[in-house]
Amino acid sequence: MSYDTAMPILSLYVGYVAQQTRLAIEAAPPGTDLLMGLAAFHTNDIGHHESAETVTAAVRCARLGLSREDARRERFGVALYVDFAATPGDWAAYRRDWGAPS
Repeated sequence: MSYDTAMPILSLYVGYVAQQTRLAIEAAPPGTDLLMGLAAFHTNDIGHHESAETVTAAVRCARLGLSREDARRERFGVALYVDFAATPGDWAAYRRDWGAPS
């Protein structure tokens, strides 16, 4: 889960979630499918800041978390949460930044 982090600004969110991605990779056994949930809902409250927790930022975080040589893993992906709240812009960012076909 890379949402509801309470990180109020983008730079804090990116650093925090990149580190959480690395920790999740280290903790999950190598044969385990690992998905990081990306925020695709648009509310603002104490735990979620819409301006920081974007799909574009979350994909960047996941890629940063995978960037270390020891963090590479084949069975890793990202998933929009919650998909029914995702906007066309969220889906476009997911496809563009994660590399899914359009």
